[in-house]
Amino acid sequence: MDNTLVSVIIPCYNMEPYLAQTLEAVINQTYKNLEIIVVDDGSKDGTADVARDFEKRDSRVKVLVQANKGASAARNLGLDHASGKYIALTDGDDWWAPTKIEKHVAHLEGDPSVGCSYSATQFVTLDGKLLHCRFPKTKNLSDYYLYCRNPITNGSTPVFRREVFDEHSFDEDKPRNNDVDCWLRICFTPPRKWKLEGVNEALTFYRVTPGSLSDKLDKHYDACLHTWQKSYQYAPDIAKKFAKLAEAFQLRNYARRAFSMRQSADCRRFMFQAMKTDMRMFLYEPVMTAATLAAVLLVPFVPGGKKKS
Repeated sequence: MDNTLVSVIIPCYNMEPYLAQTLEAVINQTYKNLEIIVVDDGSKDGTADVARDFEKRDSRVKVLVQANKGASAARNLGLDHASGKYIALTDGDDWWAPTKIEKHVAHLEGDPSVGCSYSATQFVTLDGKLLHCRFPKTKNLSDYYLYCRNPITNGSTPVFRREVFDEHSFDEDKPRNNDVDCWLRICFTPPRKWKLEGVNEALTFYRVTPGSLSDKLDKHYDACLHTWQKSYQYAPDIAKKFAKLAEAFQLRNYARRAFSMRQSADCRRFMFQAMKTDMRMFLYEPVMTAATLAAVLLVPFVPGGKKKS
């Protein structure tokens, strides 16, 4: 087994109920040569205490504490202290399959042109019940797929070469969607040095947090708009071609989320806004888009469907 050092960066804010499971999963990886950097982002609960308990138990764990500045600043602080050849990211409420790091290191060692190796994601509830899996494409990713479909999926799947973050960092100016902003800059900033590829296994377990659906998605949508607008600065040709399509797909995804929660008003609002934004989604993903539209039209008649959200 390769013995290259991997730095694991775990940004945390009020993760006391979940951090122990995250750290146990990292410590128990089959790949052992790790430095584990926990960055407490000014938590108001016992997150730092949980992290320090692990620091006492395992010499690979290092705990950093900062005033609350957001996940991007926490990740950047972790990067400043990381010394590994590879950088793995996970949030403080998610966890990994035992072989995750081993498989990503093998992938990266096997192809020096790959700057980021990611995995499929198993979504779970707060109490750990399995929901659905997302298996993104893993190779030969088109510009459309990289820009519009976010193959990395979330901030707990990717493992990067250190050199990637010598050239890029997380934008601390906006509180949301900064992981996707970073992925897009890595993919599309000239001279487009780095390739993204995936491992076709669900090696990341991602907790879905509850909350007010309409308020939560509207705030996320505003952050996405900022990300796509920003991409005109470093990849204008790509943005002109795909920004509106990416927006339409994001709105379609919100409609599907609303449907799963039987929120019929939000479901219709998001889907009709998606169609108004860019009808090309019916060309790029006809089956999924048509199925979503059908669901939108049927949701008022589904048992439990809510006419108001």
